[in-house]
Amino acid sequence: MNGDPGFPNMVCRFCASGLSARLPRGRNLAFIIALIPASTQVAGAQAEGHEAVCNGQIITDIQVNTRAPYEPKSRKWWTIPIRIANSLHATTDESVIRRYLILARGMQCSEFRRAESERILRVQPYLASAEIQTLSDGLGGVILRVETVDELTTIVGAGASGTHLTGLRLGDRNIMGSATSVIARWRESDIRDVFAVEFTDYQFLGRRYILDADMSRREIGSPNWSADVRHPFFTDQQRFAWRVKAEDTRELFHFLREGNVPSAVIGIERSFMDAGGVVRIGLPGRLSLFGISFSREVDEAMEPPNADSTVNYTTLLAPYKRRNNSRINALWALRNIYFRRVERFDALNAAQDIRLGFQASTLFGRSLSISGATDDDILVAADIYGGLGGERTFLSINVRGEGHQNYDNNEWDGILGSGNIAAYRRLGDKHTVKLNVDWSGGWKQRTPFQLSLGDSRGGVRGYRRSRAGGGRRGVLRLEERWYVGDFREQAGLGLAFFADAGRLWAGDVPYGVDTPVKLGAGIGLLAAVPKGSKRTWRLDVAFPLSADGKAKWEFRLSNLNANRVGWREPQDLARSRERAVPNNVF
Repeated sequence: MNGDPGFPNMVCRFCASGLSARLPRGRNLAFIIALIPASTQVAGAQAEGHEAVCNGQIITDIQVNTRAPYEPKSRKWWTIPIRIANSLHATTDESVIRRYLILARGMQCSEFRRAESERILRVQPYLASAEIQTLSDGLGGVILRVETVDELTTIVGAGASGTHLTGLRLGDRNIMGSATSVIARWRESDIRDVFAVEFTDYQFLGRRYILDADMSRREIGSPNWSADVRHPFFTDQQRFAWRVKAEDTRELFHFLREGNVPSAVIGIERSFMDAGGVVRIGLPGRLSLFGISFSREVDEAMEPPNADSTVNYTTLLAPYKRRNNSRINALWALRNIYFRRVERFDALNAAQDIRLGFQASTLFGRSLSISGATDDDILVAADIYGGLGGERTFLSINVRGEGHQNYDNNEWDGILGSGNIAAYRRLGDKHTVKLNVDWSGGWKQRTPFQLSLGDSRGGVRGYRRSRAGGGRRGVLRLEERWYVGDFREQAGLGLAFFADAGRLWAGDVPYGVDTPVKLGAGIGLLAAVPKGSKRTWRLDVAFPLSADGKAKWEFRLSNLNANRVGWREPQDLARSRERAVPNNVF
C-alpha cells in the first residue's frame, strides 16, 4: 500500500461517495481496510499482456497459435510456387501442440517446464520453430502464448537415369495437420521393383506415443513389414518410457569387390521382436534409469535368387550361421543432461538444442532356452555421450559398442564399435566451422557386415563409386559454412566448403582391403525452405583427390532435418547392429 501513491486518493473518493454515507458508521473503517489486500494485489501485478518471468505464478490461460510455413507478403511472380505449396499444406492442429506441453492451466509456472515444452516442440520433424512466451494476466497470474511455424511437409521426389524414370517418392509428413506421416516409394531394380509404404503417427491414441509401421516388397522373398510403438524419454520430468517392436525383413546384402567385378550379393532374412520399459529414479537433471526388456531374434544368410558364378558362396556364407535367440535384458542408464538453444550449427538458420553434460546407457542380455532358441551367449552393449559448450562453441563425444560372449565356442564375437568427436565454432554471425572425426569397426561378425568409403554419413565425399570395402574405417571432415542471406524472404541460402580424409582397414570381413588415406574436397549450396526451416537441403559437388579406379567427381543432393545437434551413426554400420539394443535406452 505504501508503494501506491494513488491509493489514498482512491479511498478518499470512495469515502466521499454516497455509498459510504449509506454504510453504518462503525463499518466504514472495516470496509476500507478490507479493500487494502485487493488493492495491493492489483497494484503489485504487472500490466496485462506484458512479458513476465515464469516463477511460480498460477497459469490462468494457454494460447496456441499455429502458422503455415509461408506468409507471402506480395503476389509477385516468384511467390507462385510458395502460394501453391501453402495451398497444399494443412497447418498443425492446435490440439497436437497442446499435447506436447508439460504445463497446464492451474499449474504453477516453472521456467524449466516452459523451456522443456518449447524444446519438445522444436524437435518434432513437422515443426520449423516453436516459442513459448510468458505474459502477465494483470492479476498476478501468467498466460502462456505458444507460437509454432510448420515445416513444408509435402513430399514429391523422383529419380532418373537420362530420360528413364528409376524412382518415385510421394507423401506428406503432417497429413491434415494431425502429426501423421504417410510416404510411398517406388524404385526400379534389376531383380524386381521395390515398393514401400511408411506410416508414422507421432501422437498415437492422442498421447505422446509414437507408432511407426511400414510394409515393402523388396528384391527377394515375401513382403517385409515392421511395427514399432514407443513412449520415448522426451524429458527428465517423465517417469516412464517403453517400447514394443517387431519386424520381419528379407533383403540383399552387397559386398563390395575391388576391380571390374560386380558386388558379391547374398540374401539375408531377419525376424525380431522386443518389448521393454524403463523407470526414472532421481531428480530431473541428475537421474538414473532402470529397466528390463525381452527380445527374440532369428536371422539367416543365404544365396541370392540369381547366383553369381564368380562367387564362392560356401566360403562367403560360412561365418554367418543361422542365429536363433531369446534374451532377457537388463537396462541401466545415468543421465546428467541439460539443453541449450543455439543457432546455425547444423541448421542453416533455425534454432536447435545442444545436449550438455554426460549420459551413459547400458544393456546386459542373457540368452534363454525357450521358443526354440539355440544360441547360448551374453550380449553387452553401451552408449556413452558427453557434451560441453555454449552459443558459439560446442564439443561432443559419442561412443557406442556391443559384443557377445559366445558360450558355444567360449569366445567374444559380433563386436561392433563406433565413435564420433564433433566440434563447432561460430566465428561470426554468418560463419561456422565444423570438425568431425568418425571411427567405425567390426570384428568376428555374426551377420553380414562391410564398411565402405562411399557411405553418405560415414564415408569420404567424392568416393561414392569406390569399390573398396573393409572392416574398420576412420574419417576426418572439416567444413566451413557461410550463411549468405534470404532469397526474397522465401528461403535461406548458404555456402559450404569442405575437405575429407579417410581410409579403410581390411579387418576380417569378406573382400576387405587396406587403403591409403583418401582425400576429397568440394563445395555445397545450402538452402532452407522456408527460410527458418530446420530442414537444410544440400547440393554438393565433391571431387576425389586421391587415386581410385572408380571414384569420380559427383553431385550429392541430400537433406538433413536438424531437429537436434548430434551425431547420426553411419548407415553401413547401423544395419548390422543387434535389433535388441535400444538407442540411448529409448
